[in-house]
Amino acid sequence: MIKRILVLSVACVSFASVVTAAPKKQTVQPAKQVILAPDQLEWKSGPAELPTSQMAVLDGDPKKSGYFAVRLKLPAGTTIAPHFHEGVERVTVISGTVKLAMGKTPDNPTVLPAGSYFALAPRTVHNAWVDKETVLQIATNGPWSLKLVDQGEKKGK
Repeated sequence: MIKRILVLSVACVSFASVVTAAPKKQTVQPAKQVILAPDQLEWKSGPAELPTSQMAVLDGDPKKSGYFAVRLKLPAGTTIAPHFHEGVERVTVISGTVKLAMGKTPDNPTVLPAGSYFALAPRTVHNAWVDKETVLQIATNGPWSLKLVDQGEKKGK
């Protein structure tokens, strides 16, 4: 009898710990409506690491946690030094062409024309450059940051 009570007690405690450890249901906020025509974009100075760039926030806030979408306009000749992002980077090439190289050097770049898409895992070191004005769209989760890394010996493109 004592053995049964002990087994039942252990079972109840085990069940209670599983129930309390179950994930809590999250409240999902409905997406706010955003409708923007190209002439309605508000272009501002881009990140400090890209001093000649311009950025337009389409949705959300790239500085805060959660979903956001921005456009990044890079003038002809822009070089983006080796860097990484703390979160997943998801990029669509809207116009122009970007040359994307993985790692710290510009070796073996992938040439991505308008309509191309790439997604990189967090902390993936990469670098890029454009020969003509290029617009990229970044749509992912924030907060977003661009962290430069030591370039070591620079090589030509």
